[in-house]
Amino acid sequence: MTSNSLPQAPIQPGAVAPMTRRRFIGGLAAGGLAGIGLSGCATPNTSRITDYGDSDRLVMLNWPEYVDADDGGNLYYAGGTLDRLQAEGVAVDYRAEYEDNYGGFDLVLNNAVGASTPLYDIVVPTNWRAAQMIRNGWAEPLPIELIPNHANIDPAFLTNAWDRGCRFQMPWQAGITGIAYDPSATGGPISSINQLFDSSLAGRVGFIGEMREAVGLAMLADGADPSRPTEAAAQAGLDRITAAAQSGQVAAFTFGEFADMLANGQLAAAMAWSGDVALLQAERPDIEFVIPDEGAIQWFDTMVIPKGSASIAAAGRFMNFVYDPDNAANITEWVSYISPVLGVQDVLASRGGSSAELAQSQVLFPDPATRNRLFTWGGLDSDIEDRLDADFAALVG
Repeated sequence: MTSNSLPQAPIQPGAVAPMTRRRFIGGLAAGGLAGIGLSGCATPNTSRITDYGDSDRLVMLNWPEYVDADDGGNLYYAGGTLDRLQAEGVAVDYRAEYEDNYGGFDLVLNNAVGASTPLYDIVVPTNWRAAQMIRNGWAEPLPIELIPNHANIDPAFLTNAWDRGCRFQMPWQAGITGIAYDPSATGGPISSINQLFDSSLAGRVGFIGEMREAVGLAMLADGADPSRPTEAAAQAGLDRITAAAQSGQVAAFTFGEFADMLANGQLAAAMAWSGDVALLQAERPDIEFVIPDEGAIQWFDTMVIPKGSASIAAAGRFMNFVYDPDNAANITEWVSYISPVLGVQDVLASRGGSSAELAQSQVLFPDPATRNRLFTWGGLDSDIEDRLDADFAALVG
């Protein structure tokens, strides 16, 4: 994710550049979420004081441009989600400063370890980071009794081995990583991940700059299942990416920058986030996005209450508000990523016009056959993942 400032340059293989995650600036994304397992996870500590603290104000850390807002910053449309919530008595100090799951996560970590009261009351890391928070005891159990709309969580999100039943987190939005390409540059359709490794596209391919997504796609190309990864399969995927980068097959490791690079002809094809591609397609309808024959990677970002929050009650009220299907549909219409809230599709359909068109989107609301082709990174022992992260980071810069 990039900030609201000028786009960062793509990461050339071996170059030094900041680690960002994805930019949420609109467009359509997908994902019926299967379970994610983290080997060796400890049982989370569910003990907590019974005083939920402040109920009328909280500080929230989220990715840029990830709520119905003006310019993606801290200015909101009149009548937007945060305005409506404030009218109901909950004031949110909303900070769109979570730029990535690496440096951005330091904002959470620095206020989660050894702090009597963390700076944030809700943070929105990606699922694997949330799993680490829960495993390490950095997350409060949710005040379920204050969140009756917890019942509206799509059941697909309730089966994660690291938090069955969503006791410590509630998903915010979800997305999918597949392939985007310019047919005029590739000379024809792209339908397989293996085509990204074909010499006919040498020097014109972009790989995503996040280990679990890039390695996961490489594993799918090798016939392995990233939702049930083994160290050997993950290493084989990383080795294949490394060889492609060293041979010049990969023009750049990118995050949201792949959209601009496809648009200006620097790339012919790229591992890509469907939401950013949809935004690009508004100007370049010729750009295609596909879920490859082998499948694609899905992910979700999720709301977590850091341990020691002084506003657990307000956090619960916020979560309950955004899990009302009408309110969740408003967010979906603005960010255009898949909502984890049951009933959103029906609300959009009932609104008619462009809202009803969104309700028919197979990308936002995939059918069972599409869901079966989406894979969520399943997790490995922390020491293995740490090594893979370090090796991948060394490769991309």
